[in-house]
Amino acid sequence: MILIVILLAAILTVTVTGFAETTKQETKVHAVGDYDFDVVEASGDTLRISPRSVSLHGADLVIRVNGNRVHTWDGQNVVEMTCLYPGDHLQVISEKGESTSIVDDHRMIRSLKCDRIRPLPEKFEYAYVDYEGTSKKVRVQPDFTFGVEIDPDGPGSDGGPSAVFKEDIGTVPVTNEWHYIRRYDREIEGFDPPVWVVVMTDNVHWKNGGGSNGLNWTDDPAGEPGIDSYEIDGDSVRVTASGSEPTNDIYLVFKPGCDESRLKIVDVSAGYNNRIYLEGDVAIEDTYDYSASNSSRTAPPVTLDAPGVNCPGG
Repeated sequence: MILIVILLAAILTVTVTGFAETTKQETKVHAVGDYDFDVVEASGDTLRISPRSVSLHGADLVIRVNGNRVHTWDGQNVVEMTCLYPGDHLQVISEKGESTSIVDDHRMIRSLKCDRIRPLPEKFEYAYVDYEGTSKKVRVQPDFTFGVEIDPDGPGSDGGPSAVFKEDIGTVPVTNEWHYIRRYDREIEGFDPPVWVVVMTDNVHWKNGGGSNGLNWTDDPAGEPGIDSYEIDGDSVRVTASGSEPTNDIYLVFKPGCDESRLKIVDVSAGYNNRIYLEGDVAIEDTYDYSASNSSRTAPPVTLDAPGVNCPGG
């Protein structure tokens, strides 16, 4: 009996020691460290990814955005990216053969300017990676691409409850910096991920004496309008009363679909008769129907059917 116990103890010691050595070797295989993710506003918005303290251990490093591989490098030089939006998830991954390990990650909380990509749906699908004098267009959002736009005060001449200094503003895409849009990879307002929260403004006007608040669609806003306009409580969108002005007019939750999308109106404080389009089709005929300024409104929350969008492989 004593011999058996001694033998078992010896086997256990060897097994535990071997496991510890294997774990130690696996740790050595992969790069470890920290990266800074800094937004640089000079010469257009850029996200600068730079190493702070990194030990490579012979591994290759990869940048993924929303799970999509966009760049491979030695991990020691600065990489810059543009055309990213709130909710985009970046990871620095260590690769050694078929084994991978997350070194660092970052989730975008603000939009970056995107003058290099003009078509609206592509602005969400693609971004740019700039590295050592080269620039490449990369795919970061393959799930759905879509175009959401608002026509302040609807089609035709724009009057509204306050002064507008252009006869017809036309449609303004949600990628305009006065709007706020963020992707969530978890359930929001009963919709399965991915889902987008959209906060729109309808009262920033073209220059000709200045708009009612002295701001214009074409001006660069200070800070990030709309970023403090709501909070997520569980899976619900809670409007923040003291949120960003003017980006606090129309609150939407958008769940894209291939054949049909779903659009939930969470709140409307805007007084204009705005029309909202999805992929060029009317998604909301008149936001005033749901406005707090309308005594006979249909009170939010209201879920609407909306046109389908561009889908993976579509």
